Amino acid sequence: MDKLVFQIIIGILIVLAIILAALYYYQKRLIRQYEQIDAQGKQLQEMKIEQHFEKVEQLKVTGDSQEQLEKLEKNYQDEVVSQEKKLAGELETIKSLIHTSKVFSLAKRLSDLELAVHQLNDQCLQIKSSLHHIEELHQAHKRAIDQIKQRYRHFHHVLDEKSFEYGDSIKLLNDQLDDLEHEYDKFSQLSQTGDFDAAQQILTDLKQNNQKLADLIEQVPKLYKPLIAEFPTQLNELASGYEQLTKQNYRFTTDNIPEKVNQLRQLCQEDLKQINTLQLDGIEDSIKDIADQIDDLYATMQSEIDARPQVEHLMGVLGKFINHASTQNNELSNELERLSINYTLNNHEIETARSLNEQIINIEKEYKDDQAAIKDHTAIYSQVLARQNKNERSLTEIEKQQAKINDEVAKLQGDQQRAEQMLQKYSTKLRTTRRQVEQLNLPGLPKDYLDYFFGVSDEIKRLADELQKYKVNMDEVTKQLIIVESDLETLDEKTNDIRDSVELTERLQQYANRFSDESKVAAAAAKSQEEFNKFNYTTSLETIATALEEAEPGSYKRIEDSYYNEK
Repeated sequence: MDKLVFQIIIGILIVLAIILAALYYYQKRLIRQYEQIDAQGKQLQEMKIEQHFEKVEQLKVTGDSQEQLEKLEKNYQDEVVSQEKKLAGELETIKSLIHTSKVFSLAKRLSDLELAVHQLNDQCLQIKSSLHHIEELHQAHKRAIDQIKQRYRHFHHVLDEKSFEYGDSIKLLNDQLDDLEHEYDKFSQLSQTGDFDAAQQILTDLKQNNQKLADLIEQVPKLYKPLIAEFPTQLNELASGYEQLTKQNYRFTTDNIPEKVNQLRQLCQEDLKQINTLQLDGIEDSIKDIADQIDDLYATMQSEIDARPQVEHLMGVLGKFINHASTQNNELSNELERLSINYTLNNHEIETARSLNEQIINIEKEYKDDQAAIKDHTAIYSQVLARQNKNERSLTEIEKQQAKINDEVAKLQGDQQRAEQMLQKYSTKLRTTRRQVEQLNLPGLPKDYLDYFFGVSDEIKRLADELQKYKVNMDEVTKQLIIVESDLETLDEKTNDIRDSVELTERLQQYANRFSDESKVAAAAAKSQEEFNKFNYTTSLETIATALEEAEPGSYKRIEDSYYNEK
């Protein structure tokens, strides 16, 4: 019984300990939350919002800025200050209740309080930012007043000291500067009286317009200078240069140069009018176009000046060149006509010579036309130079073709003589081959050999007939020489084959007598002789050689080697 009571007491104590521990930790969490909220409240005080208000109020703002400041102050007093007092009171109440029995009702109140502090912090930050913005505007306007004032001094200095660089546009530029200074005075006054918002609106436009004026002050002299100083001088030089050159009988590829010069002068005046009214759109491109056209006119005149001495030299040289090429072509044509009597010209040499002659005639016509134009003072030297340079290159190529044709036909007679010598050589060789075969004292010759022999003989006869023609075709002769040369080599091989077969057959027949008691050898010898009498000399050799090789291996090779060594 006592033991049970003791256990119950122990259980109660454990439960109480757990409850107390939970209560302790609950209180600790609330205290931490309370301390965090209290610290945040102190941070709000550290923002020193009231001091910021005092600092801004010292700026003595007016107008929209004053309305904004008053609104911020009212918002601060109505929403921030009163809320801070409520929060401070609520914190004190919660602090006093944390260690009481009402502790369990504090969690929601702390959560609401924490949210309210966050909202209050956001409001303070927003107010502080707005006050800082007013201060920044004040400082920015102070800087802007000094900077713009210095900039306007610079503008006045440039426009006064370098007014000659702006032409009639100087009046409009000064007017714009006066307008900007008037706006600047308004901005400065509003800023100094504290109406920063209104001043800022003027400052934004003022900065943009200041930059536009700065751009104009920088751009106008660059555009004005070529139109007033460079182009007129160049155009006058072109006009006087044209007049002088035409008196010296120059003509130009560009028509109406004086008219183009006047047109460019008019363009310069139109661009100046635009600049004087500060309408600069497209002026830079127009100036570049004018400069390019002036350069083109200079280049046109200079090309004629440069071409004239070259033409004067070239025309003298080219006249002699044309005469030389013409004479040479006539001589070549005459030679080709003469050779065509005895030779067939297969490479269109006569037609080519005629074509070259037509080219020379056309070149000569252009040459004479240009000569007449020079004499009549109507020649454009750059065009004459281009034409005659082309004609000079054409004449050079014509003479190369003339030389090539001449070299080719000059070989015809020599080639004919060499062909006749080769014909004599081939005829002699054929007769020699015939005597060699006759010396073998054969019963006859194979039909295929005779056909080939007489075929080669006919080819040599055709070659002789070709060379004896009244009009020799050397291309055909050359082909025939190649054929005869090749066929004679083949005939020589066939003749050697017959001679070798006959000589070896005779030696093998004599050696076969040693085997008269062997029927196979005797039969083979008889068969070999039979084939020999039929003019089948190769078959005759194969028949006896096979039988002897069977009767005595190596005997045929030994006799064959001995024969070729003695040959």
